[in-house]
Amino acid sequence: MLEDALKFPWKGEKNVETIIIGGVLSLLGVFIIPTLFVYGYLVRVIRQVGAGDDEVPPVFDEWGELLVDGVLAFVISLVYFLVPAIVISVGVLAWILPVGVGTSVGGTGGNSVAILGVLLAFATAAVGVLTLLAAVYLFPAAIAAFARTGSVGAAFSPSTIRTIGTSEDYAVAWLIAIVIGVIAQIVAGAVAVTVLGLIFVPFITFYGNIASAYAIGRGIEDADRPGEQAGESATGRPAV
Repeated sequence: MLEDALKFPWKGEKNVETIIIGGVLSLLGVFIIPTLFVYGYLVRVIRQVGAGDDEVPPVFDEWGELLVDGVLAFVISLVYFLVPAIVISVGVLAWILPVGVGTSVGGTGGNSVAILGVLLAFATAAVGVLTLLAAVYLFPAAIAAFARTGSVGAAFSPSTIRTIGTSEDYAVAWLIAIVIGVIAQIVAGAVAVTVLGLIFVPFITFYGNIASAYAIGRGIEDADRPGEQAGESATGRPAV
């Protein structure tokens, strides 16, 4: 799957045009709206590949639909990462406030307050990290559920997310998507050492995002394909 994912963005007659458009939109991401179009496009990739159409990447068209999908994907991301952000923020406050109070009070009582604060901060931080890891793992599954059904509610359906998240195919696809992201960052970092190379960073990043979206879509497709055999899909295509 890794090789297929890396080749996917370069398929089709409009591959260069698509990468240029996506790269320019990524470059203009500071203005927010261009980023939403990119999100919408990645949703489209997952939707298309998840439906079994993985011959060539989709193109940038029907911009209104892209924007709507991008906005909804952004909202889903906010919800998924809001809880970890809140928990981590509570952990920071649990560290700062009791330690500050303990320092101002002084003595044995102050030390006790400070120690309790530190313990609470560590516990909260641990929960925050676990929650964040869960969000990082399940967020692509939520986007896939939304992409396939067109329903935002599917992104928050416990049964749907549990089914996808516990699938071996999704787990492998998620891991491959992470590997692709790391590769893209390494390549982008390598070319960014020169001023001219900085221009190519958003295009490399966008290329990696397409490949990662392909991996998630394939993982969802493989999970749904009946009669899958170990190491080989029903179509005879290697599962990994």
